[in-house]
Amino acid sequence: MTTYLIRRFVQMGLVLLISTVAIYLILNFAPGGPLSGLRLGVGDKGRQTISDEDIRRWERILGLDKPLWARYLIWLTGDDWIGVLKPEWKGESKGILRGDFSKSWKVAQGQKVSFLIKSRLLNTILLMSSATILSLLFAIPIGIYSAVHQYSRADYAFTFFTFIGIAIPNFWFGLMLIIVFALNAHKLGLPAFPPGNALSLRDPQPGTLLYLVGATPGDWRDRLVHLFLPSVMLALSYMAGWGRYMRSSMLEVIRQDYIRTARAKGLVERLVITKHALRNALIPLVTIVTLQIPAIFGGAILTETVFAYPGIGRLYWDALLKNDWPVVQGLLVISALLVVFATLLADILYTIVDPRIRFT
Repeated sequence: MTTYLIRRFVQMGLVLLISTVAIYLILNFAPGGPLSGLRLGVGDKGRQTISDEDIRRWERILGLDKPLWARYLIWLTGDDWIGVLKPEWKGESKGILRGDFSKSWKVAQGQKVSFLIKSRLLNTILLMSSATILSLLFAIPIGIYSAVHQYSRADYAFTFFTFIGIAIPNFWFGLMLIIVFALNAHKLGLPAFPPGNALSLRDPQPGTLLYLVGATPGDWRDRLVHLFLPSVMLALSYMAGWGRYMRSSMLEVIRQDYIRTARAKGLVERLVITKHALRNALIPLVTIVTLQIPAIFGGAILTETVFAYPGIGRLYWDALLKNDWPVVQGLLVISALLVVFATLLADILYTIVDPRIRFT
């Protein structure tokens, strides 16, 4: 196992290095570059408001006047050491290898990207974790029951539900939740949910769920109520897909010879399912759920946009719209790092779920 882990860490380092090259080159080769928004600026009479000299000045300020290889090297390792080679390039950046993702250009001009990520990270972790846990709590037992009782009414009902859950667009379902449970809840005799955001900006109003539970702006009840609708929106799609995976995996396992042998020995059906079949059936689901780890960091762009939820997904969307390269690059690098670690975690979990699996 030790040899395997050493080999995997070396492979992960190479993959991450290649990922940083790809991320940097793709953004640099994007049409128009990071200053394309400035070039599109026009005045009242259709005249360009930004001159070529202004654009060159901004390129010098942002360091875009350097050769591509130098910009990548500075982005990767920093420019606080490079004065030995090029005194005019010396600066204060430490590079992404030392956790410095530079400063935001437009989303929060002058703010460190690491600070922006930290300010949104808790919101995204709470949203994605709650949706993931909620999905697993329903998807695993429903998938098991559906497989064990194949072609029953419950199985047909579950299959119908999964088709609906997979087919419904997330953004549409989120808008319907807002319309029904936030804007028109009083017509149904229900307390109104907040339509968006992560926390209240003022004291709850009568007729709202926040007022009913006695929440105050910023407390745990306030955050929990704000989490409910976006979590349900995400959980529906996860639940439908993961439930189908669990059902199909369990169907394949319970038809194996060792399951028939366990039943022939007179074991109680509950033990056959939980002790012999379930652990092997969980292997495909382990792969899917562990690869969800990068999404827990990255957030759900559509969900956070629909509910105006201040998370990492919304930050990524805003950075793309405003051509804020440092923010986009920082988020992509962290996502790549989490992907390679998620694959390693999946391999380790395989050995826990199924003791027959060994790595050398």
